[in-house]
Amino acid sequence: METLVSVRRPVRELRPGDHALLTFANDEEQRNVVGSFVRAGLAAGDKVIYLAETAHAKIPGVPIPPPPGRLSLVALDAFNGQPYQPRTVLDALAAEIRRAEDEGYGTIRVTADMTWAVRRPNGLELLLGSEQRIEHAIGPSTSVIAICEYDRRRCSPEELGALHQAHAIVVVPDPEFEDSVLRIVRTFDPTGLALIGELDASRHMVLDDVLARLVSSLNGSEIHLDLSGLGFIDLGAINMLADVAARRAGRGPLVLDRMSPQFRTVMETVGWHMLPGLRLSDEQ
Repeated sequence: METLVSVRRPVRELRPGDHALLTFANDEEQRNVVGSFVRAGLAAGDKVIYLAETAHAKIPGVPIPPPPGRLSLVALDAFNGQPYQPRTVLDALAAEIRRAEDEGYGTIRVTADMTWAVRRPNGLELLLGSEQRIEHAIGPSTSVIAICEYDRRRCSPEELGALHQAHAIVVVPDPEFEDSVLRIVRTFDPTGLALIGELDASRHMVLDDVLARLVSSLNGSEIHLDLSGLGFIDLGAINMLADVAARRAGRGPLVLDRMSPQFRTVMETVGWHMLPGLRLSDEQ
């Protein structure tokens, strides 16, 4: 299993000096997090440096060309088929950061998908040395924010655990909604939403709107709701979820995961668990 760290920080809360880890479950999660990071930087007038495996790489979640000069893509394809050379990569990154500082940028955002380097000979050992050097360089920085990206599908649990230990921060998606009572966060493995806090009558419409946006972006896939973080849910919210499930019947179920025993008892007593399009997970 992955070795978890104590600080999990949404993209929008990253600050200069943060050296964060993203381990993404699929391309959709990478686009969500990296796209938010890059787009926010461009909108704020920051410098963005993207380290890519090739010069033809597309930046996840950024469909339009960025303003000229504000984004630099550093191609690492010179290392394809060769042993990973961290000093060369770090020197190239340092040069880009110095150039951005000389150009007067107050905040510099750096991100790279380094999964390919893990698969090189002695890749993990060399990467961990690189991550340590990045931590020492960025930790005291007043201008640089960095996200190191790794594809969980292509890394072993032991490799992921070592990478977690090398980062003080794990970056997570920005909430779809958040106030003092309820937080709704996208999940990607499985696809759906996690609900944290309390779901009362004043927030039914909020959840309905977030679910509608998610449904419109999917093509018949099942949607999971992780309810483990809910301290309270009213009957009206349960009825609303049943309506959503009924509208989705035949297009992939709405799956309720990790619900409390009390909530499950209510669902089964009322009979909502038998509605078409709704499924109760066995996971507690």
